[in-house]
Amino acid sequence: MIDIGMGDWIKDYNGYLLMKFTSKYRYQQRFLDGKLFFNTSDFFARCDDAGRSDHHEGNAIVVNESEKSTSSLRYEIINGQVCLIEEDYTNNMSEYRKSNVFSYSPAENRRRKVMSFYTMYINFDNEQVSPFADNMSKEFGEYGIIILDRQEFFDRIEKALKKQNEIKKAQLGFVEYHDIKPGVNHWHPFKKDKNKFKYQNEFRITFINDNDKCFTLDLEKLLRDIAVPIQAKDINEIYFKDRNLMYPVYKKYILRRFIYKMTEPFVK
Repeated sequence: MIDIGMGDWIKDYNGYLLMKFTSKYRYQQRFLDGKLFFNTSDFFARCDDAGRSDHHEGNAIVVNESEKSTSSLRYEIINGQVCLIEEDYTNNMSEYRKSNVFSYSPAENRRRKVMSFYTMYINFDNEQVSPFADNMSKEFGEYGIIILDRQEFFDRIEKALKKQNEIKKAQLGFVEYHDIKPGVNHWHPFKKDKNKFKYQNEFRITFINDNDKCFTLDLEKLLRDIAVPIQAKDINEIYFKDRNLMYPVYKKYILRRFIYKMTEPFVK
C-alpha cells in the first residue's frame, strides 16, 4: 500500500501529517489501541450530520440536471430488459432528452467501508502548515490523533487487511474535490463535491467485504508508538521552531510539548 493521488496541494506544500478526529475520548483511545472503526458508505449517504452527510457517497454517477446540461442519464426498456443509458447531446441539442435517473450506485457499494482522516499539509521550506477549518472539531469531534509515522501506520493496516479473506478492493489516498458540472458526472469513492467538502482535506481508506455492516479492523498492535492524542482546539498551536514541527499533546490532561522531526520532506 502506498500514498496515491497527491492532488493540487502539492503546488504549495511538500509534506503532510494525517490526523483522526473522534467525538468521544473512548473512541480516541480505541484507535490508539489499534482498533480502527470503518463505517459504511451508505451511512454517510443517508445521515444528515453536518460535514459527514454526503448523499453522493457510494455513487458511480451523479447527474446535475440544469439548463446547461448537454448529457443525460435514463432508464429505458430495451428488448424486455431495463437498461441504463447515458447520452451526450453536445452536437445535437435539438434531440436532448432530460434525465430520469439522477444517481447510480453499484450494488457492491452496499458493502463498502470507509475510514476518513484530516490532512494537515506542510511546507518545510517555508515552515508553514495549512489552516485548520473552525468547523472541523464541531463536525468530527474534539478528540484527535496525530499519526507520526504514516508509512509504519500503512504497513500495519496492510498486514491486518491481508488477514481478512473477505476484504477486497482495499485502497487508500487523497480525496479529489470537483465541481458537480451540469449533466452526467462520473464519480468514485475518492471524489467529493468541491463546494461542500474541500475544507476537510480528506485522506481515506476504503474496501469492500461480504456484508453491509460497519467493521472494526484489529491491527493486533498498539499505535501509541507512532501516534499521539491531541485536542482539536489546539491544532492551531502547531508551529515550526528551528525547523522542527512543534505540537501540543494531552496525556492525563497535562499539556506536554513534543517535537516531530522530519528528515525528508516526503516519505513514500
